[in-house]
Amino acid sequence: MICVPLGTESHHDIEEVLLPSSPVVGNPIFFTKKFAGHPEYRWEVKDVRHDHATAQQTYIVTLHRRRQIDKQFTCQTSWLRAKTLLYTCCARGPIVEVEFGHALTIGKENGDIRSNKRYVDTMQLFSMPKRRLAIVNQVNGQRDELIQVIPISSRQPRADDKAVVEVTSCLNNMVHYQKPSWAICRMMQTVTASRIIAPFVRTTPNAALHDKGFRSLVRGQVRAALKDAIMYGVAADGRVAAAESLSEAKAKIELLDRQTAEMAQKLAHLESQARLYGRWAADEKLTMDDLRELYSE
Repeated sequence: MICVPLGTESHHDIEEVLLPSSPVVGNPIFFTKKFAGHPEYRWEVKDVRHDHATAQQTYIVTLHRRRQIDKQFTCQTSWLRAKTLLYTCCARGPIVEVEFGHALTIGKENGDIRSNKRYVDTMQLFSMPKRRLAIVNQVNGQRDELIQVIPISSRQPRADDKAVVEVTSCLNNMVHYQKPSWAICRMMQTVTASRIIAPFVRTTPNAALHDKGFRSLVRGQVRAALKDAIMYGVAADGRVAAAESLSEAKAKIELLDRQTAEMAQKLAHLESQARLYGRWAADEKLTMDDLRELYSE
C-alpha cells in the first residue's frame, strides 16, 4: 500500500495533542479532517503510532479514503423538510442514521498514547460511539434543531435487561446493518439535526438509495415494547409496574362485568320462567301449598 502525505500539524510548547483512536479488529475508527486538494471530510483510521525515528516527538496517523455522504442526505441541509417529515412520523418511530463520533486519545510529549479522560469537552471512552442507526423518539419543539433518538447496537445485551428491545425485524431493508440488533433505551439522547443522516436502504435486489422521506419505521410489537423499555431506560420502573397493575385491574373489572352480564341474563331467564309457572298455577287455581304438596320430594 502506497501512503501519500495528506498534511502535517505542528505544535510548540504543547505537551499533549489530541489524536484519533487506533482501530482494533472488528471496531473501525473514523476521523473528520479536511486536507488541501482533497474533497473528503470523513476518513477511516488505519493506524496511529509514535514515530521513534524523528528527533522531535512525532505521531503518524494513517488514513484511508472512504465513500462520502452527500450533504443533501443530511437532515440539517434540508432541515425544514426533514424536520416536518420527522415531526409527522415520529409517533411511529422513524429509523435514521446518526453520527455519534469517536472517542479520541492523547499523544504525550514522551511518546505515550493515553486516554483523553482529562479532556472532558471531547467525546469520552464508553460514550455511544460510531455512525449507527437510531430510532427517533421525538422532535423537540417546532423551532429547535434537536432530535431525541434511541441508538441501535449489534452488541447483544444481557438477557435480563428490560431497557433494550430487539429491532432486527425492522432492519430488513437496511444495506449496511444486517445483524441482530437492539434499541438501547438506557442511552437515549438528544442530538442536533446536523448529526442525522437519511439511512441507506435497499429498494430492489439490485438498487439502494438514501431514504430522505424517513419511511423506514419500527412497527407493531416492537413499537409497543419500546414504550416500556424507555420507562426502564430512564429509571421509571414504577410507572411500568403501575401500568401493569392498572392493566391487571382493568382486566379483572372487565371479567367481573362479563360475569355480571351473564348472571343478569340467567336471572332474567329465571324470572321469565317464574312468571310462566305463576300464570299456569293461577289458571289451575293452585296455591303454593298445593304446589308444594304436588311436587314434594
